[in-house]
Amino acid sequence: MRNVLKKRLPRFFKRNIGIYGGIALFIILVICLCAAYVVGNQGIRAAFHDMKDKNGLEDGFFSLAVPMDQSEVSGLLGDTLELEYQPYVDLPSVEESDIRVFRMRNSIDVPFLLEGSFPDSDKEIALDRLYAETHDLKLGDHFQVGTEEMEVSGIIGLPEYIVSFRELGDLLADREVFGVAIVSDGFFSKLDEENMIYQYAYKFKNELSREEVNQENREIIKKLGDKGILTDFCAIGDNNRVNNLISKLELNINMSTYFMLLSMVIVAFLFALVSVHTFEDECSFVGVLIATGYKKKSILRHYLTIPVLVTLISTGIGLLLALTFVYKIPLESVYAYYVVPKMLYTIDPVRMALMIGFPILSVILINLIVFGKKINLTPLRLIRKDTKKEKRVKNAHEMKKLGFLNRFRVRTVVRSKGQYISLIIGVFLAGLLCMFGLGMRSSFDKYIDTLPGSAVAEYQYVLKSPLPDPSVLPSDVEKDTISTYETEYNGRMLPVNVLGISSDSKYLQSIDVASLSKDEIIISDIMAAKIGIHTGDTIEISNKLTLHTWNAKVVKIVDFELGVYAFTSQDTLNAYLEKGEGYYNTVFSDSEIQGIDERFISTVVTKEKVADSAKQMKTLMASLIVMLTAVGIICYVIVMFMLTKMVIEKNALNISLLKVFGYRNKEVNKLYLSQTQWIIILSVIVFLPLQYFLIGKLWPGMLNSMSGYFYFRVTPLVLAIIVVLGTATCLITNAIHVKHVRKIDMTEALKNRE
Repeated sequence: MRNVLKKRLPRFFKRNIGIYGGIALFIILVICLCAAYVVGNQGIRAAFHDMKDKNGLEDGFFSLAVPMDQSEVSGLLGDTLELEYQPYVDLPSVEESDIRVFRMRNSIDVPFLLEGSFPDSDKEIALDRLYAETHDLKLGDHFQVGTEEMEVSGIIGLPEYIVSFRELGDLLADREVFGVAIVSDGFFSKLDEENMIYQYAYKFKNELSREEVNQENREIIKKLGDKGILTDFCAIGDNNRVNNLISKLELNINMSTYFMLLSMVIVAFLFALVSVHTFEDECSFVGVLIATGYKKKSILRHYLTIPVLVTLISTGIGLLLALTFVYKIPLESVYAYYVVPKMLYTIDPVRMALMIGFPILSVILINLIVFGKKINLTPLRLIRKDTKKEKRVKNAHEMKKLGFLNRFRVRTVVRSKGQYISLIIGVFLAGLLCMFGLGMRSSFDKYIDTLPGSAVAEYQYVLKSPLPDPSVLPSDVEKDTISTYETEYNGRMLPVNVLGISSDSKYLQSIDVASLSKDEIIISDIMAAKIGIHTGDTIEISNKLTLHTWNAKVVKIVDFELGVYAFTSQDTLNAYLEKGEGYYNTVFSDSEIQGIDERFISTVVTKEKVADSAKQMKTLMASLIVMLTAVGIICYVIVMFMLTKMVIEKNALNISLLKVFGYRNKEVNKLYLSQTQWIIILSVIVFLPLQYFLIGKLWPGMLNSMSGYFYFRVTPLVLAIIVVLGTATCLITNAIHVKHVRKIDMTEALKNRE
């Protein structure tokens, strides 16, 4: 007797092979692509951390106004640091570009070789990979560097130049105009020292806590600053040439994981609908089994077997495809912008357990919830197919005004309310996934469009220190103070740009800082949305260099989409930074300033650069956006087709009976298909605000790894696409189901009539 249920499984699967095949393909697609993004990005992250250890990635660097012997600097800073002298010179090269040339390093920031070899002679040079690719330079090629003709001996990457920003504050890495390279000591010794930057990289000899690292960095600045020779300083935590990569990788991993979780909830829901639909068709058989002694657990296990097996096998196939070759697809977007070692094939057991376990657990849990009440009915009710209580909504005389067709449609919907509720939920979930994919694209587009307008001025000059000759600045510029603080957010430290606004500000007049006390700040709406803070809350931010901790009350939130910003008066910020009155380090101007010595400029921000950086960010995310959009649309189509098909099959017996009474196919379509069509279209439109709201709530968690933030936004065009897509899918599936209705034979009405 136990074999009865087992023997039914092949027939059960064969009967629903189209539905199970569609779900299986969807699972394979989602798991394959999401796992590929997770594995690929984790592989690059592993390669980065391996390079960090093997090649001795710096803990920071500083530059001096004059060269000093390495032992002399070590004596000044103490024996807690390992130092290496790494001077560099920017030399003109091909196509009006500049190459920043370094000597070979020994222990800190040792270059990693990708092709060829390191320079052995004064005529050889090892180039940064992306600079070489941009200028079509290969091993053995000769080209001009400064006044010398050099041969490309190797293609390399520098640990501290994963992204080759010319200046740390740059928003855009343009390999057309800038690259980095390694040359021999002999070649470097011939270079003119007039344009040389005397830079030193350092590593801490011991493992230090975050507070101890900040204290050590503070001491380095103090000791060198007291000597009056420090011209530049950057701790590794503030180095965008390195940190930019990890932020991108974490964003890809998080987005892929969220998308997989949401997709698998939809899959579990579809499986539950198929199982319940089948259960209700053969509940009399189930009632007989229970009456003859079968345990409900065995029957429940029987209905769970195929969904679990299909999910397990499909998940396995998806993971196999992802782990064998599909993982290479997302690597291309990373390699196109970052110079990193070849990925280390690594599998995170936690993520893989989630990829395997969550689909199966969600299928089991949702099926158990759906089957809970059904399986507990008495055998008699199951045999009689009395699985639910049907309530009459209205008496016939109360619906006379609706007309026969409308009364029939209302009763059909009420009679099959379970299927229609499932249909509505399915439309909602599929639309949620579709909005997720399409909304990512529109969010980036909106971000790109609005970001340039958020720039305070046409030009912003961030300085390393106030200019010794302020007369080079035009009289109409604005001189403010900016400093980077940090606050704890979701277990990590989030950088916060604190801008001290001068009392006579003309660029930030809308931000009133004059009335603020020393313990009050104004924050940008981006910061408020990122960390979930509101007016009246108190936030703790700290400065890594001054070690100043600031418990500030948020008195106002202002529109400022340039990033995570807090605003106070310039005098207040200067006091906290331990600077004198009149100190400034950023200059806003409506026109380019020509007279500033390049040595004092940290970076120049323009509206054009801001726009280009946003576009480049979208390019880096392009493959992920396309993947999410495509899978969302495919899911939308699959769910629509499956659910409408179930509604038709549920009413197959009634349709057959109508045909017996002489109704034609066209009239049957009006009675059974038209209301389904309108319910779907109405659901698609009505659920748009709720879908937008829910994704907006999930959005900050998805962008957790980003230091910045941008809002989830959908344009009217995106909403129109979702509505048109839903309507078109509905009409196409309806056309398909018209053929299905024609195939329902009148003999169905003579079968299984109790």
